Amino acid sequence: MLDASECPPTFGVPPSQVRAAIAGGRRALTHAVEGAEDDLEAGATAVRAFRAGPKDVVCGISASASTPYVLGALREAKRRGARTVLVCCNPPGPKANDADTVVLARTGPELVAGSTRLKAGTATKLILNAVTTAAFVSLGKVYRGRMVDLRPANAKLRTRAARMVAELTDLPAAQASKLLRAAGGEVKLALAMHFTGLDAQAARQRLQTEGLRALSPGRRRGSKPRKPR
Repeated sequence: MLDASECPPTFGVPPSQVRAAIAGGRRALTHAVEGAEDDLEAGATAVRAFRAGPKDVVCGISASASTPYVLGALREAKRRGARTVLVCCNPPGPKANDADTVVLARTGPELVAGSTRLKAGTATKLILNAVTTAAFVSLGKVYRGRMVDLRPANAKLRTRAARMVAELTDLPAAQASKLLRAAGGEVKLALAMHFTGLDAQAARQRLQTEGLRALSPGRRRGSKPRKPR
């Protein structure tokens, strides 16, 4: 749930692109819902609610690799043609054969026996961070190690956006902020305007057809960035 909630502000994607379900529903985030993870059909119902299909990846998370809720979700996802992944901390048994890919984190015994919120939970968060970050890097949401599609929804992120533009264009801070304003606060669009010398509308069209990397100076045979009109 935490990793899914972090993707929209970090990568500028709609909440529907990375969605999360937990046994027991959202109440389980703040209250223990005993027995919910034992419901095989509830996991399948969650996947049906997402309308998962062949263009989707469904990732099940189960420290034991045997949670019925998770196995039910993976089975339904497989039936619907989605790619399936199981993140676990114990070697999966034959019941987990609906997973196309298994990510096994051998975290070993917990400090407090059975308390998988400790090592297993921490390892899971790191794995999910890696999966979503790699996915969005491949989709062009990152440029030179910066999250250029972030949504500057608060003062901290607006400051970060302006700093990114300055760093990636070598412009003074004041000019970078002016360029960012001309781009409506969109870092990627501001960079495209700087790299091409086009106004916001024309630069957006180039972005949509070519992508930011193709517009950057290093990809245009050493041409120098021009000042935006």
